[in-house]
Amino acid sequence: MNKKKVVVGLSGGKDSTTAVLLLKEQGYDVHALTMKLGIRDEEVRIIKIKHLADVLGVSFSTVDIKQTFKEEVIDYFVNAYAESLTPNPCVVCNNEIKFNLLKKEALENLGADYYATGHYAKKIEIDGRFFLTEPEDRVKSQIYFLSMIGNEALKQVLFPIADLSIEQVREKVKDLPLANKAESQDVCFLQDQKLIEFLQEYLPPRYFRDGDYLDTEGDKIGRHRGAVYFTIGQRRGTRFASDRKLYVVNKNVKSNTITLGEEKYLYSQGVTIVKPVFWREIKKGEKFKAKFRYMSSFSDVCITDVSDVYIKASFEKPVRSITPGQVGAFYDNEVIVAAGFIDHR
Repeated sequence: MNKKKVVVGLSGGKDSTTAVLLLKEQGYDVHALTMKLGIRDEEVRIIKIKHLADVLGVSFSTVDIKQTFKEEVIDYFVNAYAESLTPNPCVVCNNEIKFNLLKKEALENLGADYYATGHYAKKIEIDGRFFLTEPEDRVKSQIYFLSMIGNEALKQVLFPIADLSIEQVREKVKDLPLANKAESQDVCFLQDQKLIEFLQEYLPPRYFRDGDYLDTEGDKIGRHRGAVYFTIGQRRGTRFASDRKLYVVNKNVKSNTITLGEEKYLYSQGVTIVKPVFWREIKKGEKFKAKFRYMSSFSDVCITDVSDVYIKASFEKPVRSITPGQVGAFYDNEVIVAAGFIDHR
């Protein structure tokens, strides 16, 4: 029997381990591949993953991507904060690392027929092109984070856990020596380090100096500890005394200013998306559901203008805390049709 070879990106957690188990059960020749990212305690983690691969009965290898990961993900992450943006490193990592560099390693260097990951995502084919749609477990769905990889990236890709719930995944691996038993972190390279401590390693001291609070008219109303510390929509932690509830409605790291305003200033009537990825052609006047943060609910939108370099959409109802730098993903029912980065308002 000529078994198809599948390389699985194995992190040592529940999801990717379950992917390995399912593919083995389906008769594939499975090989586990782990990234070397250059993060703390990595050698210990890799030893644990190697042991897990041995227990699973699959071959194992690593690929050193430290330099590329720093350039494509960490530098992007740090630079986004320096530019008053709120980055989404998981989206960039999926685009540049997992479904580009790692996939090439699997298919070209390791000779795999398929590349697989432990993402909660489902791949479907429509008119000869591949699309992303919601998995069985909507709560754990990760297609928002995959929304910018594009159709071509899905060729020769498998998502083995697409039809499983998180409870089924946990049950599947409960007796295995997982290298990472905790739920997946949003930013893997931070580990237990605080965001500000991490940024202080990369950004000059001037980014962490006191600056001015402004009101919505642009007048100075107080002092803060540094614009880089704040995020759009934040209320707690501003340390600004007022008889009204005031929120961070704008931040400018370059001028080191934070604008405070009432909640009404957080709502937007529309959005502009830049660096768009189109899964299919979308047209002015089309209506979609859209998501502007991973944990946010869906918003009903109408496309008001579209080009190769931007998507503009209006909201059926005003949307709170649209945050520049985050990802806006457009869904036709449950299928991703376009995505990109939220531009400055």
